Amino acid sequence: MKTKKYVIAIAIFGGMLFLANAANSFEQNGEQTAKIEKKLRKIPTKG
Repeated sequence: MKTKKYVIAIAIFGGMLFLANAANSFEQNGEQTAKIEKKLRKIPTKG
């Protein structure tokens, strides 16, 4: 029973570390958002 509690505690702690790492991998300040750059296309007039 004691080892079962240790295994559960380690699993919870590992899950917390994983979630903290995943949250830090995303920049949440909005500076590195994906921007779509629009280019003007020239439409041929007679073609």
